[in-house]
Amino acid sequence: MKSDTFKRFLLFEEQENFFDIEYKGFKIWEFARGYIYIEIEMIYNKLQPLFSQQKKDLKRQKSSFSSVLKKLKIFFLKDIDYIFLNNPRRVRQSDGKYYCIYTDLMIDLLKEKNKCVTFEDPYWYLNPTSNVSHFEPIKTENICYLDYIERLYRIKKYFSKRKNKELHNILLNLKEKIEKEFKCDLTNIFKLVEDRILYMLYTYNFYRRLMVRAKPKAIFEFYDIFPSKIVINKIAKELNVPIIEIQHGIVTKKNPIFLKYGNMDRDYECLPDYVLSYGKKLLNLEYMPIKKENIFYIGSLFLNKKLNEYKKEKIDKKYILFVSQSNLGQYLSTCASELAELLKSNDEYQIIYKMHPYEIGANYECLNKKNITVINDRNKDLYYYQSISCAQIGVYSTGLYEGLNFGLNTFILSNCFGFNEVKDIIKESQSVFYVKNAKEIYNIIKEKKLEKNIENNYWEKVDYNKIVKIINKITCRH
Repeated sequence: MKSDTFKRFLLFEEQENFFDIEYKGFKIWEFARGYIYIEIEMIYNKLQPLFSQQKKDLKRQKSSFSSVLKKLKIFFLKDIDYIFLNNPRRVRQSDGKYYCIYTDLMIDLLKEKNKCVTFEDPYWYLNPTSNVSHFEPIKTENICYLDYIERLYRIKKYFSKRKNKELHNILLNLKEKIEKEFKCDLTNIFKLVEDRILYMLYTYNFYRRLMVRAKPKAIFEFYDIFPSKIVINKIAKELNVPIIEIQHGIVTKKNPIFLKYGNMDRDYECLPDYVLSYGKKLLNLEYMPIKKENIFYIGSLFLNKKLNEYKKEKIDKKYILFVSQSNLGQYLSTCASELAELLKSNDEYQIIYKMHPYEIGANYECLNKKNITVINDRNKDLYYYQSISCAQIGVYSTGLYEGLNFGLNTFILSNCFGFNEVKDIIKESQSVFYVKNAKEIYNIIKEKKLEKNIENNYWEKVDYNKIVKIINKITCRH
């Protein structure tokens, strides 16, 4: 049954001994499984692609002189205390600079007494529908762009086509087994998986020399299945350098798949050693083979900063915020349109539809209504719109959990993919409602006055001194 996809997947990969598949020293399944599982879920649940705008023949953004220097810096790096592996999906702040909301404030906390450097992949490598290399100007002071590493990989790959046949045949055999079991076409995702594995193979020696030269005390990261992170993690394990995940999304019983495994006793090559978590309720440890004593609850530095910053925002209208998700955009935009139609005679309310960063540039025609404001850029973060709103609507975005800190009435749509795991964490209350459609939302709005109601028993309180002590404790262990 499709509803049992998660447990079926964990059982199947163990029965087939996929974790034993090795190619040139790499156990490739640990890396490939995340892409494949996500693709199966998208097919089964008829989700939109994460990057819905299909653009072809994009010309890459031209590099400034300072950007070129940041790309060259990686070749000369040495003697670093902490390496940060961020996410290139940055957000513009009031000072005009683009921030990585996951790593920049942690760097601020540590940089006075430690030499810190950030590695950032080009954004177009993450999002193939974009021509943006890096959002600039940036907040991060010491940074190495990884663009030239990616280009060196492309050159190596081009001249090594004949050498890749063995890997291609291994993946083809893997693909046939998985397609037979899960009865879906995985052709497109296996092309991506092969490309990502080759990146790790062809860049391993460079990153190994870099890590030996840099001699970091620890790696901090936004952990996902991006190849530069996976290969650096593998090398860090080999060199006994601790890998510390800075939590960047809600970890439920089943998601994200790259933190979830059926065998809790196996040693994994790329999994982080430690997690700096938002809070106990926001990190489900089931199926997660990281020792409990290696989990530390610290809250969210960026969210904490924005809560203080937006305390005095003035509100002149009752805004209802839709927190979109790129794989559910069509569904959520339709709901927003239907609610706007129901509220059109009531000028007290205005709908704000906040695009997910991966959706920016998308166009949902149903949102072209007088009482809907579409936010289709990076000029202000989600927290600003939460601070001026009285309610939020979504499915399973981390943003919904963050919105609880702003006292928002929260409507969770309960008739589509993803809501079940939210219900395990966020319980229905006087300000949290599970609804099936726009009509149910409208009826609740009519019955209740949507006043702010602070409901924050999910997030750990931020204590900067505590965080520094935790990091010192971790590095002393290694």
